[in-house]
Amino acid sequence: MNRGTLPILARLQSLQATSRIVPGGGRVIAEVTDRNPLAQLLRAANETMLGRSLRFDSSAGPSLTLDVSGRRVLRLTDAQGLPGAESCLGLEALEDEHKDALIKLLQAVAAPRHELRVTSGPIGRGGEEVSVGLPVALLADLVLIELNATGPDEEPAVAEVVVPPLEEIAATGAGLSGFAAAMGPGLVAWLIAGGSEDGRTAGPDEMVSHLQGFLDDEGEALESQLDTLSAAPGDPICMMLGATLLEGHSILCARIGPSVLLGVVEGDATKATLAAWRAALR
Repeated sequence: MNRGTLPILARLQSLQATSRIVPGGGRVIAEVTDRNPLAQLLRAANETMLGRSLRFDSSAGPSLTLDVSGRRVLRLTDAQGLPGAESCLGLEALEDEHKDALIKLLQAVAAPRHELRVTSGPIGRGGEEVSVGLPVALLADLVLIELNATGPDEEPAVAEVVVPPLEEIAATGAGLSGFAAAMGPGLVAWLIAGGSEDGRTAGPDEMVSHLQGFLDDEGEALESQLDTLSAAPGDPICMMLGATLLEGHSILCARIGPSVLLGVVEGDATKATLAAWRAALR
């Protein structure tokens, strides 16, 4: 499949999908059986080109309202039942420093095993300006969500990625070492700190040294960042940090229990990361 056609196919499929409208005009975008309601929330925002106000309501009670335009989240205009929303409310435009807090709010309103609804309305203000706010694609990358998935259980074929069978992953060792093995050659360098896997490394010494130096300097801040984005402090989490050591490379961070993996990922490895992380948590 031509990678350039994926966004088009995803948009066509979303238009063809049967919508369920609830009293009040809201549209159900995630059922209680959906494995990842957050993906549906981000895809709804990513399909919004013209300025609109999108209110997302969870059957669990919380809700939030975003001004969205040009596939960018401009601002948070309302939040109900979401502790910590104050840091994002009332801003003229969301900036990079707000992305972690916003992601946590999105995760809270798009909680699994609860129906998620969206209601669209006129944008509050500034809909013509789309050079501000946070790109939906950036938010999706940070939580390892593929915006252009072409089916509820299908990952789009963006590249030929071979993930070892679960039996082979288990044979390499549980936890983060198995996760690293499942990533394959796309994970060009990595190290694990903490827990029973502490001190395990692979890859060029220079890259591993850079990773170790980063952990030495920013370890506490990184743990705090992971706790901010995870459902609860200490929960397993995997994320792309977005920083690069070399052009075309990204920094991957994952945590299971007391162990943290920091690695250098080559190229577009989103599919491999998702598949390997799912395998590591089984």
